[in-house]
Amino acid sequence: MISKDDPLKNLYVDKDDIDRLRLFLSLKDYMGIDKETGEPVFYEPYYNQNNEEKIILYLLYRRAAAALGHIDKSKIGIGARDLANRLNLEYEEVRDLLSEISSVNNDESRGRYYIPGDKIEESLHEVGHEDDIYYSTEEYTKRIS
Repeated sequence: MISKDDPLKNLYVDKDDIDRLRLFLSLKDYMGIDKETGEPVFYEPYYNQNNEEKIILYLLYRRAAAALGHIDKSKIGIGARDLANRLNLEYEEVRDLLSEISSVNNDESRGRYYIPGDKIEESLHEVGHEDDIYYSTEEYTKRIS
């Protein structure tokens, strides 16, 4: 909502807000979310991704699951060991990749890794299909209008 009384108030944003449509479009070809449990349901294209892309997609899934109320927003992060176990990857590799992925933040007080709302675009670039998402967003918006 635009503030008419103080134009500067229009600069306020919530850095944890997410573009729900863009997040949907970035995940829809790789996974779904089980309605009952909130757990990811991986599709075949997910398994064709490299481990860095799998990690990014899984962290994006956690953003979506939190937005849908399946994960408490204060627990959106996940530890490297837990992430490795969930993705059936080697812990050392996951730990190393998490330190290299620029869109991933580490909440060191809890030892948890997550993609903040203001870095979702960057994560799409790291996965390498941000152009597809932009095009899909435009097309999807036209279809539902």
